[in-house]
Amino acid sequence: MEAMLYALDQINSDPELLPNITLGARILDTCSRDTYALEQSLTFVQALIQKDTSDIRCSNGEQPIIRKPERVVGVIGASASSVSIMVANVLRLFEIPQISYASTAPELSDNNRYDFFSRVVPPDSYQAQAMVDIVKALGWNYVSTLASEGNYGESGVDAFVQISREAGTVIPTAEKSPLTVLTLFL
Repeated sequence: MEAMLYALDQINSDPELLPNITLGARILDTCSRDTYALEQSLTFVQALIQKDTSDIRCSNGEQPIIRKPERVVGVIGASASSVSIMVANVLRLFEIPQISYASTAPELSDNNRYDFFSRVVPPDSYQAQAMVDIVKALGWNYVSTLASEGNYGESGVDAFVQISREAGTVIPTAEKSPLTVLTLFL
C-alpha cells in the first residue's frame, strides 16, 4: 500500500509525466475474505450505476444536483485467488480492469470468463512446471510437499503433483497445513 501511495505521489508531482491528470486511490481491505470482498465490490460499483432521479425534487421544487461518480480506471488486487475471482466477476460487468499481484489460480487465465482480469505473477501451472524443472535438473527422485489449506496452497500442490507425475517424478505425499505455504524438496 505504501509503495502504491508513493508511486501515485511521484506520478502526480511530475508535470510532464501525465499532464493535466491526477491519479488517486481508494484503498479497501478485503480481509482475505471473498464474501466481504464481494460486498465491498458491490458498494464500490453501485456508484457507477445510473439512477433515475427524475421524480426526486428538493424542498424548493427543483431537481437536486447529483454529483457523478469519479472515473475508475482499474482495481489493483486482491492477493488471494478466491477473492480475486469474486471481485473479477463483479468488475467485468462494468468493464473495470483488475490487476492482481498475487492471485495464481489457473482458472483466472480463462480470458473468456475473466476478460478484464490480469496478473503480474504466473498461474500455479507455470510455477509448478518451474518446480518440476528444478527437480529434474537436480536429479531428485523423492519429493514431498507441504501446503497451506485453501485455494492457493492446494491448487499449487495439485498442479505440482500432476505435472510431476506426468514427468515421472515420484511424489510420496502431499500434506496440507493451516500454516503458510511451504514446498519442501528433500
